[in-house]
Amino acid sequence: MTVRTPEAAEAWLDVGSFRIEAPAGEPRSYEVERSRAYRDRLVLKLKGIDDATTAGNLRGAAVLVARDAAPALPEGLHYVAELEGLTVVDLQGKEIGRVVGVVPAGDADVLRVQPSGEEEHEELLIPMAPEFVRSIDPDRGTIEADLPPELLELNRRPD
Repeated sequence: MTVRTPEAAEAWLDVGSFRIEAPAGEPRSYEVERSRAYRDRLVLKLKGIDDATTAGNLRGAAVLVARDAAPALPEGLHYVAELEGLTVVDLQGKEIGRVVGVVPAGDADVLRVQPSGEEEHEELLIPMAPEFVRSIDPDRGTIEADLPPELLELNRRPD
């Protein structure tokens, strides 16, 4: 879930550098010269980015930060990097698959799950709504999910 609040932007104010992977150009690390929260956004002045044209060239870029520099999230929220690679299990502990990505989708992001040994699904899409995702435990490496047959049917590979 994308969290856009003034507090969420303010949590990033102490991060000292970011890696920018611009659509055109090589990935590069930038030190933060100044930062401020504006409404629900983080506004950065990066060292070496001194004009609007140069800044505009970064539009659409992926902005990355070292995991240990990222602010802690409130209970119940997780960074995508924490979710990728976790094993999804059903309520009985049977492995369903592994998380290979997360699709932002408004109130409930969607887990992209590579199934374990099921030929009828190329990929499972599991909404991160509480009725489907019961618990997330990065320390154990698991996500417990309750998937109704209807959801599995929607994900079935066409014959």
